[in-house]
Amino acid sequence: MHEFIEVTFYGVIGMKLKTVYQSLTIAVAEPAQAEEMLQFSGVREDHASRVRCLALKSDSGDGFVACLSYSIWSHPKESDNDVLGVPRLDSLLILRT
Repeated sequence: MHEFIEVTFYGVIGMKLKTVYQSLTIAVAEPAQAEEMLQFSGVREDHASRVRCLALKSDSGDGFVACLSYSIWSHPKESDNDVLGVPRLDSLLILRT
């Protein structure tokens, strides 16, 4: 049974995050949110199509991440990564962009 989720953002352009979230929903940002994120992050219009804009929703406040790609893994509670950070065989890749 998979009990915790690991999200890794690559090529982060801009972000607004809390240190800890008790619960979290991650979604592709709505167009108006994405435009705001790109402006905040200083992304030029000709590079905007390469940036993934993600909205973070939580009871304790919202945030965002603008990045070039990301991966989402589900891990068993007692799972450990090897020394190179590669997930064990019992981890499940949910999404990679």
